[in-house]
Amino acid sequence: MLLDQTSQFFKKEWKKIAILFSIALVWNIFAFLFLYSLDPDLTDTAYNRFGGVWVTTFRSIIEFTITYYVLIYFAWLPALHDNKWGRFFFIIGLLFAVKVGYSLIYEYAKTVYEVKGRQDKVMKFMSANKMFVFSLTQIFTYLFNLAVTFVVAVFMHFSRREKLQKELEKQKMDAELSAIKYQINPHFLFNSLSFIYSKTVPLSEEVSNAVLLLSDIMRYALGKEEDAEGKVALTKEITHMKNVIEINQMRFNNKLSIQYSEQLENPAARIAPLILITLVENAFKHGDLLDPANPLVIRTEASDRRIRFYIGNKKKLGPKELSTSIGLNNVRQRLQLTYEGKHNFTINETEHFYTAELIIQLQKND
Repeated sequence: MLLDQTSQFFKKEWKKIAILFSIALVWNIFAFLFLYSLDPDLTDTAYNRFGGVWVTTFRSIIEFTITYYVLIYFAWLPALHDNKWGRFFFIIGLLFAVKVGYSLIYEYAKTVYEVKGRQDKVMKFMSANKMFVFSLTQIFTYLFNLAVTFVVAVFMHFSRREKLQKELEKQKMDAELSAIKYQINPHFLFNSLSFIYSKTVPLSEEVSNAVLLLSDIMRYALGKEEDAEGKVALTKEITHMKNVIEINQMRFNNKLSIQYSEQLENPAARIAPLILITLVENAFKHGDLLDPANPLVIRTEASDRRIRFYIGNKKKLGPKELSTSIGLNNVRQRLQLTYEGKHNFTINETEHFYTAELIIQLQKND
């Protein structure tokens, strides 16, 4: 089990590790050549204390690779992406403790503070206060590592955001091109639906209501309800979601088992549009909604501080519908761009059940 997990880790992360290893190799070769050019004898003496040039260099490369990998990919990037600062301080504290412990065991006794031809007051002070100087060196070295990895992580963070933005813009462009290709004039569509509605009112209240619902659904999907930040009123998103639920109930003669509840302490809250409905449409597509013992559960909550949306359903048995996961991937990207570090989107899936929870932390202007 552990061997398989290790193998999977290296298959996934080998490029990152290889880059850091290469940088460490170049840096250590440069450091050795530079020190050797200054004082060959002192450099040989210093390296020999720690096992020789090859052993010391190899150990330094491994330490560099592990330190920078942990600081960049386990500490800084999660903190910058998801605002996980508690995890950040825990990791950097734990790593510092491990590095100090390792240095005290393997390096402290072999460390000698001397400069050839100099025995001034500074050197005497360093020799007399070896533990203090050694600890101070460890702290400053670690702070330097933190600073360097911060710069690298910030660069990677904004590069990732730019890449996501370009992908989202490409998806939007593809959708717009597709819409142009199959375009139906919205005025013609709504005028036609209004005509059909007026003709069906005397014949069937259910059919006329279905036409009205369809008109509202398409008006919301095609309309421009967004504000300058690309958000809509949460109440409009909820109304759109209820319309989709109702028209699906009509399709199945009101036999779908659905439990919907909402608690809107902050009805003025705003949200990026068509995010919640994507999760609901997935439930209609892949869920078994005809089992009264396991209904589709939808909960919407909004307070001054957050929006919480929960959905859970039993999965269909038998052959599964083909899923490209484009909808969910689009939701994740939009959440990352709109609510970076201020949302938590969790999906739990078992053989028979599927649940998703979205929590969005609201700002003062939301």
